[in-house]
Amino acid sequence: MQRDLVWDGCVNVRDLGGLPTVDGGVTCWGRIVRSDNPSRLSDRGWEALHAHGVRTVITLRTVGTEDAEPDPAAVPPDVAVERVFVEDATDAEFRRRCIETGWWATPLVWPEMLRSWPQRCAAVVGAVARAPQGGVVVSCGIGRDRTGLATFLLLALAGVPADVIATDWARSLEALAHDPLAQSLPVLEILERERSTVGDAVHAALALGVEGRLLAGGASPADVRAARARLVE
Repeated sequence: MQRDLVWDGCVNVRDLGGLPTVDGGVTCWGRIVRSDNPSRLSDRGWEALHAHGVRTVITLRTVGTEDAEPDPAAVPPDVAVERVFVEDATDAEFRRRCIETGWWATPLVWPEMLRSWPQRCAAVVGAVARAPQGGVVVSCGIGRDRTGLATFLLLALAGVPADVIATDWARSLEALAHDPLAQSLPVLEILERERSTVGDAVHAALALGVEGRLLAGGASPADVRAARARLVE
């Protein structure tokens, strides 16, 4: 199967199936898709989303900012759209540590989120875990930053190795190379300035213990099991 999906209107869409896990398994196809903002989808794009088996779209949002939302008239009637606020741009500490540094556009923010805002990480995982039967899309404005955090959490729970998680995140840079919305922050320059790499950031976040941080943030053991089961049998 093909990881990169062609959904007319969006440019950064990937199925999270087919990825190796540390125990020798492979993540399941058609369970979770990462995407840029589905408000961009044309009617044909929504048809492709539906044909892929998606029945829940989770739009990841930031308190204090605005994103375009999918037009309810365009959404297939059996597809639910749920909004989850994963960041708070009105939080002074979040602004100082993540926005002013530019970290929120890079994987450097993942350890910060797990340390300081585990409840928001738990909310994302809980939304995926409790989604009805069918495929789930996790999305944000360009499908790289907030979606990158959500994808990291889900792949970490599934036991996907750090280098594979890093490679998946970097794949968004290629997909967004010509997207004007993605050019506002030079993410690779930020990583170089901090003398870090995508892989370093992934390892630092994994070292914190993703499952334990999610449980501390309010995710239930059932949420963790259900989120993991979305990707691995």
